[in-house]
Amino acid sequence: MIIIFSSLIKGITGFGFALVSFPLLLIWYAPKEIIPVLMICNLIASILIVVQKKEHKLLDRQSYYLIGAGGLFTIAGVIALSSTDGKWLVRLSGILFIVLTIYSLVRKMPENRSMRNRAYVYAGAFIGFLTGAVSVSGPPLALFLNRANISNRKFREIFAAFSVVTSVIAIFGYSQTDMITLQTLKTSLIFVPILLAGTVFGKKLNTVMPIKRFKTINIVLTLIASIMLIIH
Repeated sequence: MIIIFSSLIKGITGFGFALVSFPLLLIWYAPKEIIPVLMICNLIASILIVVQKKEHKLLDRQSYYLIGAGGLFTIAGVIALSSTDGKWLVRLSGILFIVLTIYSLVRKMPENRSMRNRAYVYAGAFIGFLTGAVSVSGPPLALFLNRANISNRKFREIFAAFSVVTSVIAIFGYSQTDMITLQTLKTSLIFVPILLAGTVFGKKLNTVMPIKRFKTINIVLTLIASIMLIIH
């Protein structure tokens, strides 16, 4: 049921699979055991979103700055995870996500103001590190894209493309540090069919959801999951 709900969220927003499932799955798994599994599942779901037919191109130059910086800094997060048991990284991330969420609510950005290119680079680097370290990049990336005032579909597309790049790099890093085992692959295969079904159904909901409700869901998910990361 955790995977079903998480995959539906992933389909609607382009993120949220690891964000929702990770804190709950920590009840049964250690961070180093479940993070590679979630990364593999997230990669497969994100590829499905990216290859789905689009009416027009959704990614622009700033999107590529964000994704490129994220990919480069993901490996730093992998190194951080491999050198610890992962628990303190998880809790620190939860605290940081809550602070960022509160900040975004208190200090709203004017709707007609656009982000600078360097903001996309800095955000990508920071979020890429978190992706490699705890597999959860959703909260800061969602908050950043909310402030960038983009459409539901572009939000979802950027998230999926970002996840594809960072997941590939992170999985390679995990394999080099012996965190990818046969059990990791077996667990991933069990999750994948449910994840793909939820992703497809979630896309349909994304196309009819008002932008204000979409942003509200992102913020609520971020706060709930962040609290769960701290108290797990």
